[in-house]
Amino acid sequence: MSTVGVRQLNRWTLARQMLLERAELDVVTAIERLAGMQAQYSPSPYIGLWSRLQGFVRDELESAVMEERVVKATLMRVTLHLVSARDFVPYRVAAPIPSQVFVNTTRFLQEIDVDVAAVHSRILADLREQPLTRLELMALARRLVPAELPDWAAWGTVALCGRLIPVPEGARFGQFSGVKYRVAPQAEHDTLEAFRHIISAYLSAFGPASRADLSQWSGQQINVLTPALNSLELLTFRSDDGRTLLDLPDAPRPDEDGAVPVRFLPKWDNLLLAYQRRERVLPEELRKTVIRKNGDVLPTFLVDGVVAGTWEAPLRGKAIMKLTALQSIPSQVRREIEAEGERLLAWLRPETERREIGWTAA
Repeated sequence: MSTVGVRQLNRWTLARQMLLERAELDVVTAIERLAGMQAQYSPSPYIGLWSRLQGFVRDELESAVMEERVVKATLMRVTLHLVSARDFVPYRVAAPIPSQVFVNTTRFLQEIDVDVAAVHSRILADLREQPLTRLELMALARRLVPAELPDWAAWGTVALCGRLIPVPEGARFGQFSGVKYRVAPQAEHDTLEAFRHIISAYLSAFGPASRADLSQWSGQQINVLTPALNSLELLTFRSDDGRTLLDLPDAPRPDEDGAVPVRFLPKWDNLLLAYQRRERVLPEELRKTVIRKNGDVLPTFLVDGVVAGTWEAPLRGKAIMKLTALQSIPSQVRREIEAEGERLLAWLRPETERREIGWTAA
C-alpha cells in the first residue's frame, strides 16, 4: 500500500475540485463533478463556480436551475445542496433521514393516535396544487394535529415527509427569504446502486479519502455505506498518520510540486466540509476560526492550496471586500490575493465602478 503525504493529497484534491486551473465545462457537468454544491447560502454555489470555471457568468446557473437541469434539495448531511437533475434520484435515495428529533416526533405523534401518514398525504396534496412557504406549511400542519401540541410537533410532520424541495426560484443568486416549497420528483432507485453512485462521485471529487471522511460528507453511518464500498473496485493508500484512504483507479493524481494559484471559496464550500480530517486544505490550528460552533463556515481564500485567510464582501451597500490573514503572508502573495479579490468583487458587484479592497486584523 503506497503512502501519501498531506501535500500530495492537497494537489490531488485541488485537481479534482478544478482549483489548480479553471475548467471549461458547462455548469451542470461541473456540479456533477463536484458531487453537488452546498447551497443553504444562495450565492455560495455561484461563487464556487466562479472560482472553478472559465468565464462563468451568473445567468448560466440561474438558467440551469430555472429550467430544472439543476435541483436544490436537502441531501448530504441533511443540508441544502445543488445537484443535477440527472443525479437527483440516487442522491435522494442515499440521503440520510431527517434528524432524530423529527424521527422521535413521528413516534410521539403515532403514540397519541395522530395519523402521520394522513397528515403527510394532505400536505403533499396541497403542495401539488401550489407551492407553499415554510410558514404556510406550518399553518397547514398546525390544523392537522391536535391543538394542544407544540409547534415543533406540527413542523415535524412536514420535515419528516422527505418529499419537499424548494421551487427553482429558491436557488437563484441572492434569494434569502420567502422561499416556497413543492413536492420533489419521485425518487425510486436501487439503494445499493444509489450508494455506489454517490460514493464514486464523492471519491471523484474529494478522494482519496477515508471511510470516516465519506461518512462525514454524506451524513450516513459507515455501516450503511459498507456494502456499496465493498462492491466497488478501489485503490487504497496510507496517509502519513496511518489512516487507510480509498480512491478510484482512474482518478487524477498530479505531481505535488506544481504551482497553485490563489483561489477564493464561498461560505460552506464543500471542500472544507467533505472530510473528518481536513488538514489537506484547512490547517488544524485554523479549523475553529473558520468553522464556527454554530456550524457556519466562513468564506476563505487559499494560498498554495491551503486556507490562509477569510474574506467578506456584502452584496448591498458599499462595494468593499475585507480580507483577513490567518497566517503570515508575504507582500507579493498579498498582492496576488488582492488581485483575485478585485476580480471576484467586480463579478459580485458589476453595478458599481467604485470598489475597495482592504485588510483587517485577525
